Amino acid sequence: MQAMTVLLAALKARLPGVHLRTLEEARALEALRQAVQALSSQLAPRVLWRWSSASGLHQVPPSDDLPSMPVQEPCALDDAFAHFKKSAENIVLSLLDPWAELSNPYFVRALREALTHARGSGKAIVLVGRDWKIPPELQADLFVANLPLPTRAELGEFIQSLAVLYRAQLADKVSIDEAALPELARACQGLTLDETRSIVALSLVSYRALGADSIGLAIREKRQIVRRSGVLEYEEPQRDLDGVGGLELLKGWVTKRRRLFEDNARAAGIHAPKGLLLVGVPGTGKTLAARAIAAAWKLPLVRLDAGRLYGSLVGESESNLRQAIRTAEAIAPCVVLVDEIEKGFAQGGGQDGGTSQRVFGALLTWLSDKQAECFVVATANEIGVLPPELLRKGRFDEIFAVDLPDAAARGEILRIHLEQAQASFKKGELADLAGACSGFTGAELEAAVQAALVEAFDDGERKVRPADVLQAIRNTVPLSRTMAEKIDALREWCRSGRAVPAGRPIEADEARKQVTVEV
Repeated sequence: MQAMTVLLAALKARLPGVHLRTLEEARALEALRQAVQALSSQLAPRVLWRWSSASGLHQVPPSDDLPSMPVQEPCALDDAFAHFKKSAENIVLSLLDPWAELSNPYFVRALREALTHARGSGKAIVLVGRDWKIPPELQADLFVANLPLPTRAELGEFIQSLAVLYRAQLADKVSIDEAALPELARACQGLTLDETRSIVALSLVSYRALGADSIGLAIREKRQIVRRSGVLEYEEPQRDLDGVGGLELLKGWVTKRRRLFEDNARAAGIHAPKGLLLVGVPGTGKTLAARAIAAAWKLPLVRLDAGRLYGSLVGESESNLRQAIRTAEAIAPCVVLVDEIEKGFAQGGGQDGGTSQRVFGALLTWLSDKQAECFVVATANEIGVLPPELLRKGRFDEIFAVDLPDAAARGEILRIHLEQAQASFKKGELADLAGACSGFTGAELEAAVQAALVEAFDDGERKVRPADVLQAIRNTVPLSRTMAEKIDALREWCRSGRAVPAGRPIEADEARKQVTVEV
């Protein structure tokens, strides 16, 4: 309906040309047909023609029940323009994927003359297909419109219609779980109607059912979309919030918003959350927290790697970012991880011709204006180099400062890593070890557990002991010694009110003390 409304407005305004950008040709033609029919009923009659290099020129019938009527087949593009200009009727000429022909200056000129003929009349030309770099001589005559992907409501209606159809055709041969269909529509959000139809058909063939298993098929299809993009990386979160030690305030914030991507939240007038900025010293669990958020909310997680964005050609980096944004929005709702945002963006100054600044500016604009349900989690290790415009209200819902873990969080982190290795210590032993590693980051605690496991394995493949972990702690020089200035800067930044602590405050001055190793 959105595309039909935009097309109807363009035709009413008597714009000579429209570039309808989409890969869903069938939906685009249906939207165009509806716009032509609506215009014919409101104003003067219009006739819809369709041209492709393979099928030639045809008149499109007002409904699918009627066959199309050939005007000329086969038909070269310049011949189609000739018929268009000669016809006394108000023709709306749709050109399907004319990009090969329009790479020739001759056909570009022919299109320009056809658009000039259509200007101010009841005629129009609509180019249907992928994104195309419009030549400068055509930019004044072509209005660019995007065919949006189906909304969740449209997908729900479409899936419901397919369920009714298959239930009637296959009767008792398949099982359809009506309660799972809304969740399937949510999982299919970001897919085309054809892709959704394929998922439904594949589910019925594979499982003889339409339900929970169908949701898994939709998620796997989204994974393929990300991989085909070549710009984003799809990740499988291994742990949810229970697998993250400490960060109680952050986990509470996330848990409270667990249901805000559901339809009930939209009906209550609640906007989907936009994202978080996590700042802190390396190794404190910022990236792990982003992955846990995706797992807790049961959303796909994609990583935006800045290294894949930048290209050597003029405009390539900006184009790659647009592709990444389109891909993320196509699989929404999702979590987008931008790791170490201060290193990947806003670097280079004038040394790269301003490319990094333009890319960063485009990212900031998207963070502020995005409508798709893409929850962005950005992490940063260097607070001092973060540009002020990134911290402006509206980019993120909240900015959390991730400090070193306190004693309780350290004990929790040790327990989690030991349990992953099928090892367990008593509470008192964990508490003693947590007290012995004051000033350690989560990554250093994980490394200490791994070192202890190696020691136990090397010593006759025995079970790990508290003494093994303690020895690993003794052999570690924590970041709290080597990065004391950065830790101080982080805490001062928190005290200024610009960020919310992600966890409980660490014991005063403990991170600065000599590490105690007595248990």
